[in-house]
Order: sequence, then structure tokens, then C-alpha cells
Amino acid sequence: MKKLIYFLFLFPCVIFAQDQKAKTILDQLSDKTKSYTSIEAKFTNTFSSTVTDINESQSGTLYLKDDAYRLEMEAQTIICDGETNWIYLPDEEEVNITEIDDEENELNPSKIFTIYENGYKYKFVREDGKNYHIDLFPEESGPFTKVELFINKSKMQISSFTMIDKQGSHFKYVIDSFVTNKEMNNNFFLFKTADYPNVDVIDLR
Repeated sequence: MKKLIYFLFLFPCVIFAQDQKAKTILDQLSDKTKSYTSIEAKFTNTFSSTVTDINESQSGTLYLKDDAYRLEMEAQTIICDGETNWIYLPDEEEVNITEIDDEENELNPSKIFTIYENGYKYKFVREDGKNYHIDLFPEESGPFTKVELFINKSKMQISSFTMIDKQGSHFKYVIDSFVTNKEMNNNFFLFKTADYPNVDVIDLR
């Protein structure tokens, strides 16, 4: 009985210590990420769902500079200057133009490496020789119920993360390469329709 009482008193202290450890790691990750002037990350994205029995992978490259980003994948390129969003579909020779709204901004790729900073509770899960594993839980209801975050201990950079939605589908991103402080012109984060004379422009602003 005494052991049980001791455990009941000790358990909240252990949880607090684990939460503090997670916060310390995330703060270090945030400081390191914000020190970069730009990021170029090559990644592999895998979508899996037991409901629809789908397991698909694709690779891409994400370029980040401040609030702007450029996401290049095989079937589409998404470009954003922080205010306007262009989705270019080369096979259809089509570009959709939209303004960034608050809901869309929550999943903005420019925030993907600092997603944990606002609106999430965190839990330290474990660490191995290479990575820390921290789970994030949204404080408000949204499309995702959990984010599993793996952080490279020596580089203090995200090595992979998995976003899990309400249906149990997994969106896993593995960072294959990570280049920082590369010179990127602001025009790189604009879609100039004049450079694509045959493109069908669908302006939804």
C-alpha cells in the first residue's frame, strides 16, 4: 500500500519533468530553426490509410524564406509569397490563385518546422541514440489529432514527422536532406503568368 501511495505522489512529478524536457528540446529546436535565413529541404512523403487501404509515396523539395515558401512535387508546384498562393498543375497547364486564409495558414508549409510553437500540447515519448521523439496534440479541434515529431539530437533539426487525422490516416514526412542559409531571391516565391503563356489562370481571390 505504501508503494502505491508513493507512486501516486511521484507520478505527477515524472509527467512534469517529461513535459519540461519536451519544452526544452522544442525551444532549442525553435531557436536553431529561426537562426536560418532560408531552408531547402528534400523530403519523402508517405500517405497511408487503413480505411481506404492506400499506401502511396512521393518525393519533393520545400524552399522556405520568412513566410514565403515554394513546394515542388512531381504533379504540382505550390508557391506562396506570404499573402498569395499559386497552385501550378503542369500536366493540365493550369494555375489556381488564392489568398491565404487563417485555416489554411495553420497548415502553411512555411510553419512546418515550427508547428509546435502555437496551439499544441506536447509530450516527451522517448529518445534513442539519434533522435528525440515528442508527440504534439492540438489544443483545439482540427483536421489532425496528433503529430509525431522526431528530432535529430546532434543537429537539433527535424528528421521526420507524422500527422495523424481523425480517420487514422497517416501523413509521414521524412527529411532526406536539409540545406540552410542558401541565397534565395524573392522572385523565386512568385508565379509569373507571363512566363507561362499557355497556362489557364483560375483566379479565386
